[in-house]
Amino acid sequence: MKETGLIPNAVAMLDGLCKDGLVQDAMKLFGLMREKCTIPEVVVYTAVVEGFCKAHKFDDAIRIFKKIQSNGVVPNAFSYQVLIRGLCSGKRLDDACAFTIGMLEVGHSPNLATFTGLVDGYCRERGGEDARKVFDEMRVKGFFVEEKQLREYLDKNGPFLPLVWEAILGKKKAWKKSSPF
Repeated sequence: MKETGLIPNAVAMLDGLCKDGLVQDAMKLFGLMREKCTIPEVVVYTAVVEGFCKAHKFDDAIRIFKKIQSNGVVPNAFSYQVLIRGLCSGKRLDDACAFTIGMLEVGHSPNLATFTGLVDGYCRERGGEDARKVFDEMRVKGFFVEEKQLREYLDKNGPFLPLVWEAILGKKKAWKKSSPF
């Protein structure tokens, strides 16, 4: 890796090693990359978090994400979104919600895919009322989404459960007239 200068391929290798369950090898490569590479550390850490999420090793993904912060590396919005989407896919909704709130508290905002993925996960696993509570908590922390963009996203990337629409936009008869924004 070092001799050939194939640094981006090292990030792909991290992802592949994690997917194949070779966590120890991935961690060795991770350490080497942190030591020797010119890739920004946030990129390396995010690649490891994504690899662990894809391998369904969510506790390891969370541990690495927290290590990012304790090592003085500032996670960017993409880093948060990778972790949150991974946690949602693994039905780790409380963790996903906590990291979403943390993301908002440091000044980042989830994109529409991450936001709707979180709401969709809550609707599927816990119902619309819990999803609405999460959305309300996000709004208290400063989350804002343009209603028009949201509607376009939901239409284009659906189908979503009716509960998703209701959790975000309110009752169905109000969808066209007003919204909770």
